[in-house]
Amino acid sequence: MTRMSSSPLFLAVIGFCLQAAPANAQLSRTFVSAGIGNDANDCSRAAPCRTFQAAHNKTNAEGEITVLDTGGYGGLVITKSISIVNDGVGEASILVSGGGTGIDIQAGPASYINLRGITIQGIGFGGSTGLLFETGFALTMTNCVIRNHTGNGLQFSPRGDSRLAVSNTLLADNGAHGVQILPGNGGPVRAVFHRIATINNSVNGLLVDGDVSSGTIRVLVTDSVSANNGLAGFSAGSFQADTFLVVVGSQSANNAVGFAADGAQASVVLGRSTVAFVLASSGGGVAWSSTNNGGVGSFGDNHIFGSGNANLFPLAKK
Repeated sequence: MTRMSSSPLFLAVIGFCLQAAPANAQLSRTFVSAGIGNDANDCSRAAPCRTFQAAHNKTNAEGEITVLDTGGYGGLVITKSISIVNDGVGEASILVSGGGTGIDIQAGPASYINLRGITIQGIGFGGSTGLLFETGFALTMTNCVIRNHTGNGLQFSPRGDSRLAVSNTLLADNGAHGVQILPGNGGPVRAVFHRIATINNSVNGLLVDGDVSSGTIRVLVTDSVSANNGLAGFSAGSFQADTFLVVVGSQSANNAVGFAADGAQASVVLGRSTVAFVLASSGGGVAWSSTNNGGVGSFGDNHIFGSGNANLFPLAKK
């Protein structure tokens, strides 16, 4: 029979290892606080971190960061499945300037990211993007605000099979598009927007662009508003990937074009939606625009007021 050593040296080594192990362990639930947080902490409830990045780095994959109080929490690069939750404690914000990006998602191909109650605010100088999704599988955003960036508010540019869901979110006052879906060479992409508002953006409120993608792009927008944007309220464009934008129960108002499809692979379909007060002075002045064989179709239950073209034609089947 083999007998294990019980020498004092052996027991001392075992005891040291047991004591040292927890120091390297991460938590599955971490916390941030603007009032008492310190990035040297372990991000536990009793010792929260100060910034999102420190908490992200000390959180297990598929874990959750909880916001404890109002304040600014700094920019963030996300590299794994994680959830960041502000459930009504006040504004949890990220200020962005000087060519920065508020949240940059560079996660693995099977990663799920969830953001709730986060404000990403540009502060008016230098180029900035609110949120950039580069790699990962799924992003869910709820009750967020992305505004005042010199570039896009939300840029969803995955390089593979991916999913996007955004609800109860404002994307406003950005220097380019409120939302741009621009997948790289990969796919497919599936996106759903429910009760979003894209307001006062310099280009399009929401643009789905399939020109550099090889996979089908399908986007559904429900119960949303796009208003006061420089070009179209809702737009799809593609000469390459099959790109479909379906808008139901939504409003486009005070844009240069209500709904637009550009390119033979782009289709926009409308149902129970309203176009009002398109702006001819902005170079548009039409409820819908179909260019380069793009298709715009109607379920026949839409309303148009104050437009240069009051009738929508049926979308031809491809």
